[in-house]
Amino acid sequence: MTNIDQVITNGAQSQSDYVAFEKLQYMLEFAKSSTIATILAPILCIPIYMNSIQSWRFNSWFILMTVVVALRIYLIRNIDLKKGVQLNFFWLNVGIGLTTLAWGLGWLLLVEDLTPISYLTYEIISLTVLFVGMVGYCVNLRSFLSFVLPLKVPELIFLILYSQYVVWPVALGSFVTFYLAIKMALLFSRSWEKSIALRFKNESLFNELRLERDVSIAANVAKSDFIATASHDLRQPMQAINIYLELMGLTQKENQNNPIVHKLKVSVEQLNRMFNALLDISKIDAQSVAVHDQPFCVQSLLSEIEEVFGHVAAEKNLSLSCIGPNAFVCGDKSLLQRILNNLVSNAIQYTKTGYIEVKISTVGEYLQIQVRDTGCGISQADCELIFKEFFRAEQTRALHDGLGLGLAIVKRLTQLIDATLSVKSRLGSGTTFLLQTKYTLSQELEHQAMMPAYATTSVEPVSSAASTGSKHIAIIEDDEALLDAYQKLFSAAGFVVHTIPIVHAELSNSLLTVDRLDFVLSDFRLGAKNGVDFIQSIREEYNAEIPALLLTADTSPQHIQMFSDLNIRVLYKPIKSKEILDYVNEYLATT
Repeated sequence: MTNIDQVITNGAQSQSDYVAFEKLQYMLEFAKSSTIATILAPILCIPIYMNSIQSWRFNSWFILMTVVVALRIYLIRNIDLKKGVQLNFFWLNVGIGLTTLAWGLGWLLLVEDLTPISYLTYEIISLTVLFVGMVGYCVNLRSFLSFVLPLKVPELIFLILYSQYVVWPVALGSFVTFYLAIKMALLFSRSWEKSIALRFKNESLFNELRLERDVSIAANVAKSDFIATASHDLRQPMQAINIYLELMGLTQKENQNNPIVHKLKVSVEQLNRMFNALLDISKIDAQSVAVHDQPFCVQSLLSEIEEVFGHVAAEKNLSLSCIGPNAFVCGDKSLLQRILNNLVSNAIQYTKTGYIEVKISTVGEYLQIQVRDTGCGISQADCELIFKEFFRAEQTRALHDGLGLGLAIVKRLTQLIDATLSVKSRLGSGTTFLLQTKYTLSQELEHQAMMPAYATTSVEPVSSAASTGSKHIAIIEDDEALLDAYQKLFSAAGFVVHTIPIVHAELSNSLLTVDRLDFVLSDFRLGAKNGVDFIQSIREEYNAEIPALLLTADTSPQHIQMFSDLNIRVLYKPIKSKEILDYVNEYLATT
């Protein structure tokens, strides 16, 4: 902690103590640095006075100077800044005062013949001592007086005793200089105090800002932790609902066209979108979203947007057009697609008639994307607010049941890929979002293999002989409804399902009758032990690195790194049952 931090900690009333401490520290450093000059100055007087005045005069002065210089060195070197400031000031003033007193007594001892030359010589010496000392001690008026008065009082006595021999213009000039030196010392002292007071105030403001920043960071971390925890707890029942709804369509074909079931699915889809928005926000805030630049095809990106949103736009009788060059660019396709998905979804949501256009072009060497719609538009005032979390304009609130996180996610992802996003809109005349990226045209001639997009249709039965070969899967889940849903899902797909008790002590006994395991599916949060503990224990039981998949909503960077280090795959809730099943099947098919 710095000295000023200590003063601030002790309270504002100690500001004057800090100013005094700073002055003391400055003068002490000057006194120490001028020690060599203090020793050399009397020595330089030897050739001037040793043979020109009576020896007893010079010897008396030189012995006196030697004693006071030694005493000065002793006093200054023994000043401890940790002790009281006022006591230190006293000893410093004594040290410098004794030295200048010896110089002052030189008027009575060294100026012997009372000639103008002798007088002027010592006047020059006296003024030199004055100006040199003023540099170091003018910051504190009391110390400067302790330095200068012992120098000038003997001179005044000399002038009174030998007035008839004094060169009065020089004497008057000397005391005018003395007056100006005191005035300058007073000004310097006040200026120093104001400077330190301003520094003190700035430091206080800085500490307040630092405290507010820390509070803000803590609040943001708490918010992210709350979102991650709350979304995890809410996703558990949502995950079960998702799977049961799909199993209803699987086991009872008449339910697929049931309007109540359809409305239920629509509501669940809306909740899933809200949870995914919360998950995206928490992942970005946790800095767990990495950027992976690689070549991809512009037309492939546009085709996927049409595939995802084409039927949604058609249901509202809207035209969706995606225009772009048949070119390859280098950048993170996944993050760009998430940005466009949010923008296109918003455009469809807030457009009643007309069209939505996604146009990709190149400006210079960079990729530029424009998403334009003929929707209800945004007021100029709201254009400044739409990228804030949970903001929803009053005039469009009834058109959308979301949380107001879509554009906040877009803004964060835009910053993540080092792009810029602007919006032009007018109420009733549609909206245009312009995304200027740093994605550059790629010289790749062939597009890299793309992972197939997961379908969103209901789960179909999978032949165990054809697809799984009676694979054995262990499921670890503390939510009974979700555990039952997983059992039904994987049993219907032809797996042999083994449920693992969440009491860690019973793990070994539960595996005694299980000859082999091909895969482990686990929730992450399971009370005292987490899913990683169970997975690692199972691997130790079989002495093999059994493939494992964690289902979680936890996006903390340390956990993501831990999953990667332990070779454990992760999917984030809520996730469709078909995605889970497809993931397990695809993984097992490659091993």
